[in-house]
Amino acid sequence: MITMEKILVPTDFSPCAKNAVEVALKIAAKAGAQITFQHLHADSSGKTHVPTKKKATADATLSKVKSKLDKLVLQAKRLGIDAKPLLVINKGTDSIENYIGPMGFTLVVMGSHGATGIRELIIGSQTQRVVRNSVAPVLVVKNKSPRINFKDVLFATTFMEDPSRAIHPAVKLAELWKGTVHLLYLGLEDDKQTKAEVERKMKSLESRFPTITFTRNFITTNDAEWGIKHVVKDIEPDAISLTTKLKTGGLIFNHSLAERLVNHESLPVLVINTPN
Repeated sequence: MITMEKILVPTDFSPCAKNAVEVALKIAAKAGAQITFQHLHADSSGKTHVPTKKKATADATLSKVKSKLDKLVLQAKRLGIDAKPLLVINKGTDSIENYIGPMGFTLVVMGSHGATGIRELIIGSQTQRVVRNSVAPVLVVKNKSPRINFKDVLFATTFMEDPSRAIHPAVKLAELWKGTVHLLYLGLEDDKQTKAEVERKMKSLESRFPTITFTRNFITTNDAEWGIKHVVKDIEPDAISLTTKLKTGGLIFNHSLAERLVNHESLPVLVINTPN
């Protein structure tokens, strides 16, 4: 069973990053987890001589960053949460995901502004890159919620592969709130499974987690994103969870679906990378 004992919270101190901090603090308090607040600080000094005035400005900026990280750590400790700062002086080669595996983080909670239209096609986002490459589950938060709650978590899958490993983070998140996991079968193109077959797989999956309440939901569609959003309207979950690989027949819906949901969906999205 996956734990959420070490949470990484990347931050650029923007409003959406602050929303992620609030969610991470709530999860950490319930899970008894340690939080690390990470900031990648761009080092533009290079190898050339830095004029004194520019260096003084850079030093002052770095000092402010350290102060902001310290305030986040203090905020967590006031809630009884073990917290640490992680300041990375980035010379252009560092990235958030470089620290996830080596430092043993079991959950990443980060904010996202989202992206649509031409902006989505051209630039992508730092969050998308983390979603694509993280070895730990990534909970992407956009909006500030007056009441942070994960009592209802929607887990979407095609059931073409055994999702018992991938579902652990979704189960753990709901378990912290003594909540419900809403299983969603996405019947996509070339999927020949019958409803009876899928229900047997759901029943087998549910038996692995006897302390969690499940519901069973079904939808057939050629548009996975539309299918998830359609069910969201009925269930009104607190978060959407899915793996980065949704297989059906000869087709594999890789990271693009997860990234589209991260960009377009207002709800928190828990993305779970699974090994090949």
